[in-house]
Amino acid sequence: MLTPTRSFLDGQIQLFLGDARDVVPALGRRFRVACFDAPYKLTSGGAAKTSAKHKVMCGGWMADYDNSGTLMETDITWQEVMELAAGCLQKNADVYAFANDKNQFEAQLEARNAGLKFHNLLAWNKINATANRWYMKNLEFVLYLYAGEARAIANCGDKQLVNFPQRDATSHPTEKPVPLVEAYIRNSALPGEPVIDPFLGSGTAALACINTGNPFVGVEIDPSHFETACRRVERALAERQIDLTAFRRGRSRQAGDQCDLETFLETKGIQAC
Repeated sequence: MLTPTRSFLDGQIQLFLGDARDVVPALGRRFRVACFDAPYKLTSGGAAKTSAKHKVMCGGWMADYDNSGTLMETDITWQEVMELAAGCLQKNADVYAFANDKNQFEAQLEARNAGLKFHNLLAWNKINATANRWYMKNLEFVLYLYAGEARAIANCGDKQLVNFPQRDATSHPTEKPVPLVEAYIRNSALPGEPVIDPFLGSGTAALACINTGNPFVGVEIDPSHFETACRRVERALAERQIDLTAFRRGRSRQAGDQCDLETFLETKGIQAC
């Protein structure tokens, strides 16, 4: 079994610096939930980055994005991504895979080829929009997949579409809001069930699992983003004074305690970063 690059809460939160294709198969562990935003290329084009409308509609890293289609290293294919996810899951497990409108088709195909089954296509309205000449893009999609037998989510009344503004707490180009990821994890992972993010990025899923009390493994290939994730975890633990006992208390929540997704995001919005 591999030794994590950084470990927190007596090994409950484990972060690995490396290529997920090497790290995940060597873990020797199985997970109840895989929640990730794999690196993929965007469609180039749209309004120039100097466009006044672009500056108004977009914030953070978007304001300087040149529409080249490349935000980070993207040498991994959707086939590799989905085979990696499918190979580290428990017998009955859920997958939340973020993707944009163009990539979700290939992602769905490769998920099926990897043996994963399709539950639903979720959508996140980021409020802020990416510049485009063929309708501004304000949505990001989440493939909700499963392996084995399907298990109902904690709150079956949650809707596909959620509205939650994109807020940049770090320099990572595709950062996700902690409350959004936390809500997905709470819906699919019972107390104490392990969660993995093979593409850790800025550490959003790690922070979400600190909040939920779920053991977590994250893998990140970029040293700079990895350090950002570690700092965020350290800060969250220090500021909230979370120790191992407090973390395990988070597991006392029950599936029925989950409020509906919209209410959860509204009440957790101030904790997005």
